[in-house]
Amino acid sequence: MRALAVSATAAAILTLALLSTPAADGGELASNVLFVPWKILTPGDPPPSTELVLYWIPLSSDDFRHSELLTYRPLTTYARECVSLAVVRADDAAMIARLEASKKLPIAVLVGADGRIIGKVDHERGALRAAAVDKLLRDAIRAREEALDRDLDDAPKKLGIGDRDAAVALYRRVWEHRCLFPRHGREAERALKKLGVAPVVASR
Repeated sequence: MRALAVSATAAAILTLALLSTPAADGGELASNVLFVPWKILTPGDPPPSTELVLYWIPLSSDDFRHSELLTYRPLTTYARECVSLAVVRADDAAMIARLEASKKLPIAVLVGADGRIIGKVDHERGALRAAAVDKLLRDAIRAREEALDRDLDDAPKKLGIGDRDAAVALYRRVWEHRCLFPRHGREAERALKKLGVAPVVASR
């Protein structure tokens, strides 16, 4: 197995190479290609600190260069400050072990801010399907949104039975996800202000 020995400079070279690839409709250059903002991690780099991190571990540099994940347009729609898209090199044994992905390459792994693995997409006949990777990410975001909706519904009920502390905890939990869900975060912040408490617990 060839290691994915690519740096940021190498990634730029690969991008230029792909940009000069003839289009399938008669040899003209594919000028409307939109590249997914993947960040290539070097072994030892700290993991991204966003709420969600989608890791892609190609089998090799050749696998990376030819993958549809490089130009799959839906993956360009996620806010970079909330969702990180990171490429793990195939020779980064420590990170691959942390992601429980050994001997499964290529693979995509979705991880939360707490480091817990949310889900994975295995390859099909040696190739990762971009639509399946995008579905993993979208399903995770939808599930979190539904959970926050429940929290916002439950918090007033807690107040109704006099359990103020539980309501505050629910609103704070919603507020913590304000990057991905700004509308929910604003609603939770307004509710907390009415209760006279801060969105975060003061440090001692």
